[in-house]
Amino acid sequence: MPIPQAEKPHNDLIDLLTDACMTIQQVRLPNGDLERQLIQDPKKVWYKTQIINSPTFGRCVFELETLDSKRTQCYNHMSQPRALVMDGQLEGVIKAFQYSIDAKSSESLRDKNNTQSTLIDKINRNKIEKAYTVKGAGTKTFMDGLLGRDGDKESQEDN
Repeated sequence: MPIPQAEKPHNDLIDLLTDACMTIQQVRLPNGDLERQLIQDPKKVWYKTQIINSPTFGRCVFELETLDSKRTQCYNHMSQPRALVMDGQLEGVIKAFQYSIDAKSSESLRDKNNTQSTLIDKINRNKIEKAYTVKGAGTKTFMDGLLGRDGDKESQEDN
């Protein structure tokens, strides 16, 4: 049974996101050999699903991941008891940043010109919201305003 036409783009999008969130890692096989495999990276999935319109979001992610790297490296440079304390403190800071990213991503913004939906809003609907402003001379019909046509100019050009 063929897939209905409406479901095909959705499946293609899921395939695209799944492929984009893979990383190559070396995995030790049961016989002891190392093999390079594509593995799903959950951090990539989490960051790709955030909806934050900011030119500095990428830099924030870089700093957050650098801090997480420092958290895991503290065991290499400190005694075990001190590294445990630092790991716990840095983990708390990292979680606070992650919660703030989630909170910012779940904001829904709307003004007279633009809308920004949340990820849940986008999943729940299959259409794009558009706002049309109809203004101008009274000679325009409603359809002319909706389609962006100037009725007088088109009627003069037809003659």
